[in-house]
Amino acid sequence: MEVKIEMKNKLLTLVIPVLTVFLFTGISSATPLEDITHHISNDAETSLNISNADDMILITNAGSARYSNTTTEDAIQTVMETVPIKYSKIFQMNQPDHDPTFTFAVKNSKGYYARKYTVLQSGEVLKTPVVYIGLDMTENQFQQAKANLGYDVLSLLSAWNAGAPSDLLKVAAWTGNVSPGLIGAYSASKQFMANYPLTSNATSYHVIVSTGGGDDDLPMFFMDSTPLKWVTVGSDTFYNFKSAYTDDSHENIYIRWDSLSRTGVMFYWTLSDMTYNGGETLQGLIKNAQCIGMLATNPSALYKLLKATNIDYQTFKTLWDTGIDSEYISSIPVTPIEWISTVSVIPREEYSAMYASGINAVMVANRALQAAGFEPLDSDDLLITSAGYSETQGISAGAIDGIISATGIKFKNIYSLKRGTQTPLWYVFVKKPDETTGPLHAVFVDGNGAIRPVTYGGTQFNVFDISAVNLAGATGTEGYQKSLAVASTYGYSIPQYAQQDYYIVSLANQWAYAMPYEFALAATGGGCPGSGLAQGYVLANIIRSWLPLSDGQYYAYIGVPAHCKEQVLMEVLGLSAARGNYFTTGTRTASDASAVGIAIRWDPVKNTGKAILVSYNKDAVNAIQPASNSYYKTMYWALWYITQAFPGKELYGTVTSAYSIAKSVTLTSGEFKSLIAASDPVSYIKDFEDVTAPSLNVRVDDSTLYMDINEEGTIFYSFDGRTWNVYSAPVKLGKHVKTVYYYAVDLAGNAHQVGSISVPENQAQNTPEVSYGSVTAGKASVISWIMKRIRSDDSSAVVEEVTGQGTSSPVNPAEHPGSASSSWFIPVYAAIILAVGGLGMYLFRRRASRSNEATWQPGK
Repeated sequence: MEVKIEMKNKLLTLVIPVLTVFLFTGISSATPLEDITHHISNDAETSLNISNADDMILITNAGSARYSNTTTEDAIQTVMETVPIKYSKIFQMNQPDHDPTFTFAVKNSKGYYARKYTVLQSGEVLKTPVVYIGLDMTENQFQQAKANLGYDVLSLLSAWNAGAPSDLLKVAAWTGNVSPGLIGAYSASKQFMANYPLTSNATSYHVIVSTGGGDDDLPMFFMDSTPLKWVTVGSDTFYNFKSAYTDDSHENIYIRWDSLSRTGVMFYWTLSDMTYNGGETLQGLIKNAQCIGMLATNPSALYKLLKATNIDYQTFKTLWDTGIDSEYISSIPVTPIEWISTVSVIPREEYSAMYASGINAVMVANRALQAAGFEPLDSDDLLITSAGYSETQGISAGAIDGIISATGIKFKNIYSLKRGTQTPLWYVFVKKPDETTGPLHAVFVDGNGAIRPVTYGGTQFNVFDISAVNLAGATGTEGYQKSLAVASTYGYSIPQYAQQDYYIVSLANQWAYAMPYEFALAATGGGCPGSGLAQGYVLANIIRSWLPLSDGQYYAYIGVPAHCKEQVLMEVLGLSAARGNYFTTGTRTASDASAVGIAIRWDPVKNTGKAILVSYNKDAVNAIQPASNSYYKTMYWALWYITQAFPGKELYGTVTSAYSIAKSVTLTSGEFKSLIAASDPVSYIKDFEDVTAPSLNVRVDDSTLYMDINEEGTIFYSFDGRTWNVYSAPVKLGKHVKTVYYYAVDLAGNAHQVGSISVPENQAQNTPEVSYGSVTAGKASVISWIMKRIRSDDSSAVVEEVTGQGTSSPVNPAEHPGSASSSWFIPVYAAIILAVGGLGMYLFRRRASRSNEATWQPGK
């Protein structure tokens, strides 16, 4: 059996599936994941009788998940080479801190079936039984599928067999599941874009969301509204994405802004009542399927329009400053807007045409390459394309299938660039260079199959070298003029704020330098592939080292100020606005100029989180970062990071030293909610004072004492109320122990009251858990008394087995006076104890019971 804690949309549950644990012959933790995946794929093909690529899908976190501390994109390539599956049928989940998982699902004459494989870091593989996943499943079949696959994956599979469009499934996989919020946002965003499309470089989308509820990632995918793009209006900067906190996690404001007229359209909406599905139940899946059906028949019924009106500049500015403030929104005068509620939201699905478009693009590119004296495209070359996101000619992922069939280009060399659905279809093919520095011979083919040549020096080039070396140089140089020529062609018909040409050129060069795959996920996933994104990758790795995860913990993050770093933080730390663990103020500056963001490690069992305010010394990095005056200036800085300052590179330590923790605090659920609701999160953290005492879980099981604290701190226990020991691992009790006394002190010096638990006479008998709430005792007297005991008997810090006569006499910390000035040592001593005893705490932590407190948590 496998006991696994998974983060859900609304609550944390224990999933206890019946799994088969098996080891393939000769496989261990040293076995390459590709070999393991080959065996998995063969097993799936046989057990599911996979034969038709059109009737199967794969849901996997491979790519983002790590195995042997390495990203796992090559495992997907192995699957593609082993079973008949198409690129367009692979849906990647953003789960960097999970073990690699592969869920294969098929449709055959008997219905829909699935099997899930989980690869543990040891090399072991957990394999579920083949389970039925059809929407006509019985309650027992549903419970079996949910227990084995997890509700999140099951919701994706059910949406697939309900006929959900593939672009919905793409977003749902990245978000983590299919929910009413996601389906409602699919309808609302598609209808908003259809009624108010981007018509020129002066128009842009801006979104304000109430984080959580499953609906907030859709604008990032469909509207290109990300927390790292912005427009400038006068002296004001407006980002394309901002999060807020309200009691209704489904509230959204969509705005189309016209910078020339300085006017916009506001669309304020939430979910309709009919979309709520009753939670993670069979009825919930059936309700999801009904809502998916309504996308084709009555899409506007899936959301509730709260207000729609034209807005002026001052209203736009106030909305961006205040977020979703219902009182202010109600005061905005209504100027009627045009709205067609019957407009279709499901894009055309013309797979054969798209497949043929991809093959034709390869033929056109190969003719150009051969005419210029180069070999045809092969598996080691690069594709950068809007296919997979562009919907101007219908859902376009099928074009990538066609390209793969014609060239064999590998999965990791396919850069499907996240663009808004209104972006035109285009393809850029890049030949693999002999050296990282180039040359990078590229061909641009538009969606109609025509080459767009680069015109330089009066000559048209169907194949052009876009390497950084060839494009380097300041204004007036040959390299600068070549850059302008490339920008003119590669910019295509894309709004300027999207930086189309920059993305293509920078991505191609970073690919040549073998950028890390998780960084490439961010660079193709909407993040501007320049120095800002590179800094974000450094920051993400620093956060992982400062706040390592264990046992079901996960990250949350507040982007203040917003910056290009946001996308890579989402990819590397597993963040999602829709899941409720990514937030951003949508502002370019913070109240503290050195602040770059607030990272939180949340513990859903203890219902607390450690938050750190991160500061950045920009001048320290600028002092070592080389100057760049080329047209694609920040691309050269990104290449410097990749070659010199990324993890494992020579200057990584120097760059990381520019980051520091300005303040570290422990937050309860309520305090976290106050943080994300604060108008200035940086000031909230800087002014925060921890006055909440820690909580303890204590139990005796099979003659063993188990204790756990809900935050960082030190636990003390005694058998007589006088001699105190530091708890760092479960303690085996002697037969004479009748009572255990205990208390705890957190790193801020807050003390838990002294409590006690009786040990039953039958040592094998379990006792109920005793969970005491937080009570603040007098800091000075308690801490000085603790320090006196610690210093008088350091040998009692770690106890393996204790025997002794218990006492029922009352215990009073005030009976042990000491100097209050000694309290400074508590955080230091606690930190040492945590470092020494942390391994034991981790190994036995699952055995400690959970807190009974049921309250709001981030990421729910």
